[in-house]
Amino acid sequence: MERTELYRRYRPQNFSEIVGNEATIKSLKKELENGSHTFLMTGPAGCGKTTLARIMAKEVGAGDLSIHEINSAENRGIDTAREVMEQMRYNPSDGKAIVWIFDECHQWLAPVQNAFLKALEDTPQHVYFFLCTTDPQKLIAPLKTRCSIINVKPLTNDEMTYLLKRTARAEKIKIGNEVYERICEIAQGGSRKGLKLLAKVIYLDSDEERLEVLKAGEDNETAESLELCRALCKKTGLKALLGLLKNVDTSDPEKVRQGVMGYMNSCLLKGVVTNEIVATLQAFSSADTYRNGKVALTVAIVDRCDMIEE
Repeated sequence: MERTELYRRYRPQNFSEIVGNEATIKSLKKELENGSHTFLMTGPAGCGKTTLARIMAKEVGAGDLSIHEINSAENRGIDTAREVMEQMRYNPSDGKAIVWIFDECHQWLAPVQNAFLKALEDTPQHVYFFLCTTDPQKLIAPLKTRCSIINVKPLTNDEMTYLLKRTARAEKIKIGNEVYERICEIAQGGSRKGLKLLAKVIYLDSDEERLEVLKAGEDNETAESLELCRALCKKTGLKALLGLLKNVDTSDPEKVRQGVMGYMNSCLLKGVVTNEIVATLQAFSSADTYRNGKVALTVAIVDRCDMIEE
């Protein structure tokens, strides 16, 4: 297995393997006991919402063939809702239940959210819905009221350190506390990011090398984002800006958008006011990264250039 797959290799398979979120798990179990069949799992990216939903799917007795995991960013049309409502009428092909897990469900279009209201309210006894989102504010109120809301929190530093050490022990690798502390600082409670960072350095020969790689990675990410922001403040053309965007880590496009807006706002507060800065702030303020992902960043840059030309 690839070394970069640590977060998949050590993904929890049951409640006892989950680190942190004890109160959340207790609440989830209680809701199940109370007969809940529809759950809205909220929390930042990489904190374990989907993993928890997969474990719950097994807990309610769904077999592998009866667990349907759907990427809402790619399936946000009305046909998705119609297909689910058709399938939920049938009995599970294996196991005792049918489960649908919707990742990033806030990307559903409004008609889709409305179409799911009846399914979430009149859910058959053998059907369970787990809706996962990083941005519940994008969901309509009637949809949220039909769900048991489960808030999944980022890990504390102590919890993250325990997770990292447990993984390193399983790989039979000894790592110093300073490395764990650095990963905790960068990961900011995201278990997936923490394990990805660990995978990046775990097989290096020394802690000195590990710290150098972690620092270089963080510095590169910061440098590339700053370079884009500085270029946006100047009379930089569209082609050059898109070239700089390619160098930026856009795995979390909302983070990039917020970073650009923060930089422009800082410039304005310092008294640096140019057409380029104002246009950039306006364009990125309107960018909907939750709905359109990375494409929204490209569109924002195009809009910024169009505003300046006008």
